[in-house]
Amino acid sequence: MADEKTKSEAAPKAENAPIAAPPVAPATTTGGGRKAVGALLSILIIVGAIALAFYVWSVNEQHPRTDDAVARANVIGIVPRVQGPIVKLHVVENQAVKAGDPLFEIDPEDYELAVEKAKANVAALDKEIEVARVQDQELAFTVKVMEAGVERAKAQLKQTQDTLDRTEPLLKQRFTTAEQVDQARTARNVAATAVETEQQRLNQAKVAVSKFDTLTAQRLGLVATLKLAELELSYCKVNAPFPGRVISLNISEGAHVSPLLPVFSLLDTRQWYVIANFREAEIQRIAPGQQVEVYLLSAPRQRFRGKVQGIGWAVQPEGEIELRGMPYVKRELNWVHIAQRFPVRIAIEDPDAELFRMGASAVAIIRGQPAK
Repeated sequence: MADEKTKSEAAPKAENAPIAAPPVAPATTTGGGRKAVGALLSILIIVGAIALAFYVWSVNEQHPRTDDAVARANVIGIVPRVQGPIVKLHVVENQAVKAGDPLFEIDPEDYELAVEKAKANVAALDKEIEVARVQDQELAFTVKVMEAGVERAKAQLKQTQDTLDRTEPLLKQRFTTAEQVDQARTARNVAATAVETEQQRLNQAKVAVSKFDTLTAQRLGLVATLKLAELELSYCKVNAPFPGRVISLNISEGAHVSPLLPVFSLLDTRQWYVIANFREAEIQRIAPGQQVEVYLLSAPRQRFRGKVQGIGWAVQPEGEIELRGMPYVKRELNWVHIAQRFPVRIAIEDPDAELFRMGASAVAIIRGQPAK
């Protein structure tokens, strides 16, 4: 009984006893370390971005670049020098041709007739010249005889004039008669008439002799006409003046062509260049002769070498009347003030005939330093 009482008294005490708290784990630093690493990485990324931006800026400052560039080549209009219908067309659109390759032919019939006519005129004149040459040989002696006759007539005139000059003063002194003075004057007049007659005959003979020289001079003009006709006949065949590609071919055989009007155009593939538009703040670091790297958007992995030929000194001002011959570079924005761009001409030193096309987009990077 005593044991049960003891247990019953102990039971309430056990129920009212406080419950022991579970053990608390020690605090760790894992969350704070992750935050520190993240902050450090953020700082490194920002610093790296700033450094990369500064590097890119410095590279662009030293080596200006632009993607506002296009590949260009000279385009020459093929203009005939004579007119007529095309009887043969030897090329097609975009065909590559070499210097001297035939392009087209103009009907040569009219020009062949002109050549034949010019040849006939020269031949007819040659016959006249031959006759004049024989006459010239015969007249040469006659001219010499007539020249001697003129000299004799002049001598006779001088003699009669001297006699008249001596006789007239004697008449006042009654040392001669009026009849003798009249005879002297008549002799002087006859001698003067003889001189005029002999001189006219001599002039006529010289004119006959000079006919040969006149015909010879006329022959030079006819020969020049013949050469011109032959030259125009040769113009009926039009050949390529340089290697290139045929473009803008919109004509067929039978079409009538005329001088000063191009039939089609020929793209000069001998020299390619790139027109790259650089901002006006960059052109101070660009000078003729600098080396340039050029990339085509159609072949971005292939690098081409170029050299600055020159920098444009004038562009068409925005909003002004168009001036003939002035390049126009369109600004990217019109609602803020942005730098004007100026065209820089870059000659390509190693163009690829299969990759370069007129108007192809390009990227240009200035590599050399401007000469001081």
